[in-house]
Amino acid sequence: MASQSRSCSNQGSQRPEGLSSQSSDPMLPTQRVRMIVSSCPGVEKISEESLHLITRATELFVQSLTQEVHSQAADASKLCYEDVAGAVHSLDHLKFLRDIIPQKITWAEAQKLMENHENNFEGFF
Repeated sequence: MASQSRSCSNQGSQRPEGLSSQSSDPMLPTQRVRMIVSSCPGVEKISEESLHLITRATELFVQSLTQEVHSQAADASKLCYEDVAGAVHSLDHLKFLRDIIPQKITWAEAQKLMENHENNFEGFF
């Protein structure tokens, strides 16, 4: 793949005040988490305790992912999509995220891959 320039946006670079891994109050909106969990097949009802635990586990996962990406980032002052994708594709324990956080490629690279795979998306990702 050709090297690409990092295009980091300054949007969302503010860290929420008082962000602590010890807080028992979730930072993520629990109603949004409830909606996502409820959309899973076979889930009819979710208790408040389960909702709280799922929300908190999600926050801890995002925090851990951010710390790992930050430790591998080229510019530690800000994180870019390329940093996240690079970490996901270089660390085996994040392998399950590779389909949803692909590395960016140029249109020319995508066309070449499609030609090599006879315009079939199998093996494209």
